[in-house]
Amino acid sequence: MKRQCCCLTALFVVGFILLIAGVAFIPASKSIIHNEINEQINLKNKATKDNWVKNPTPIKFQIWAWNLTNPDEVKAGTGKPTLVQRGPYTYIENRQKVAIKYNDDNKTVTYRENKFYSFDRANSNGTEADEIVTVNIPLMLIANVLKKEFGVLQTLAAALLDWANEDLFVTLSIKDLVWGYDEPLINKTISLINSLGFHLNISDKFGIFVGTNGTDDGVYNIMTGEGDSSQFGIIKTWNFAPNLTFWTSHTCNMLNGTDGTIFHPFMEKSDVLYVFSSDLCRSIYFTYLRDNKQKGIDVYRFTTPPDVFQSPTDNPANQGYCTPSDNCFPSGLLNVENCHFGAPLIFSQPHFLNADPAIIHGVNGMHPNLEEHGTFIDVEPYTGAAFYAAKKLQINILLEKVDHIE
Repeated sequence: MKRQCCCLTALFVVGFILLIAGVAFIPASKSIIHNEINEQINLKNKATKDNWVKNPTPIKFQIWAWNLTNPDEVKAGTGKPTLVQRGPYTYIENRQKVAIKYNDDNKTVTYRENKFYSFDRANSNGTEADEIVTVNIPLMLIANVLKKEFGVLQTLAAALLDWANEDLFVTLSIKDLVWGYDEPLINKTISLINSLGFHLNISDKFGIFVGTNGTDDGVYNIMTGEGDSSQFGIIKTWNFAPNLTFWTSHTCNMLNGTDGTIFHPFMEKSDVLYVFSSDLCRSIYFTYLRDNKQKGIDVYRFTTPPDVFQSPTDNPANQGYCTPSDNCFPSGLLNVENCHFGAPLIFSQPHFLNADPAIIHGVNGMHPNLEEHGTFIDVEPYTGAAFYAAKKLQINILLEKVDHIE
């Protein structure tokens, strides 16, 4: 009995010691993990750098196109546009960082990122030869420029457009719509404008993503995270400038956050993630939506809240995104003509998600829902690694009456 009591006492003492050691080891182990992550999460670390320079996982770049089924009714003013969604048309996007230069004096790295696209027929609902009826974008580009700038020139260019019987709507293949096509008449109009001393820096091909295959979107300078992982990936300058110049307020012209592919470690649900988008010509932000899992790993899902694209009436912080020509659009719309050569481009979320109801119901065919049309980033909170990201944008063309153009 005595031997048994001694054994029980010894086991109790050993168990108690192990319990105390375990409790003491928890913060110590957290500190070890924290320090190890801090050491690894910087763009001078080989493993981190290799994955950053060339994305190991190809990106799916998918396009859905709206087919206008009643162009004659729209032109006659007897019916609102009825749109049918076509797609997806899937491309594989590969990215490669080039012209990389580390700047040890301020712990930054400067680079460009080339993007290459190849059509993925197996994961597409159709081919690039599929045709849709859509807006004559070159015509609206010229009209948008002319309505603001010129007097006699406007009349001359309008006469040239009318003489050629240019139509408001055109039938284009997906390939032409996306990657560009030659438009001789529009090129002649641009030549006329330039010959009279008004220079338009516009490509001789027209397409939504013309000139983007095999090119980059500018020169980035970002923090490497060396010595301070909270600064990992933060953009310091874009095209050698610390701020943008497209908007009417300093706050809206700020470069905030990362490029959306990397984030700082030790994420909290209360964090607001800022991302600069060169497509949108502005920084946007993400807030926590819910817990999620990716391949069995716990992640936080962040999404863009409705107030990102709200009108100044609903969100006064967005006043600086109004342009002189639009005098502030309703919620859900962003006029980006100032950074896209004067083209009347209006960005929104697909199906006008979170837009003013009048916009959603202004055309037939919109069925917005967050899961399908929202923009998401799934972040592993300890490392800040983006396990899944889906950026979703809808490109709209503003149509309005322009004097002198029939």
